[in-house]
Amino acid sequence: TVHTVFAMPNQEGGFTANVTLYAGINIDTDGFNSKSGPRTFEAAAFLRRHGADVTRVRKMLRSNMNEYKEIARAVSRVEVYKDAFAISIFNGDGIDTPTANDLLDISGIKASFVITPYEDKIYVSARSIDEVNVQLVMEKLGGGGHMSIAGAQLTDCTIDQAINKIKLTLDNMIKDGEI
Repeated sequence: TVHTVFAMPNQEGGFTANVTLYAGINIDTDGFNSKSGPRTFEAAAFLRRHGADVTRVRKMLRSNMNEYKEIARAVSRVEVYKDAFAISIFNGDGIDTPTANDLLDISGIKASFVITPYEDKIYVSARSIDEVNVQLVMEKLGGGGHMSIAGAQLTDCTIDQAINKIKLTLDNMIKDGEI
């Protein structure tokens, strides 16, 4: 979306549009840490020149205190499986992805899996940087996504069963040479 806007420099959006587009780039690229290329930075620079305020974007993307505490709890109770996979539970409102991203900042973690119970389902948010294709892991659980960002929805199972399904899937993929 943003690259399309950037390709049409005569179509200047208002301040709100530019802030929103800049925020979208920030979210999609995890703060310009992944999937960022020259066109991404050119688009971001264009939006900044035309009113996108990075301070406003940062404030717009902040968590509220209760959500932040739940993220901190999820990080504090992370289980590191096989010295490479971070697995945690998020009990906050809605489906959390910042925690899955945050867990990748831990040295040695190749992939993270955050389990969120929400409206009678178990949501699994999976992230990796480059060593594990989490899309393949999530496909084995009935989900999908992309190589570094994927997810699945599990029904008729508990949190403990979801954790065990993830571990069993990882074990099988390691055994079969898929990871």
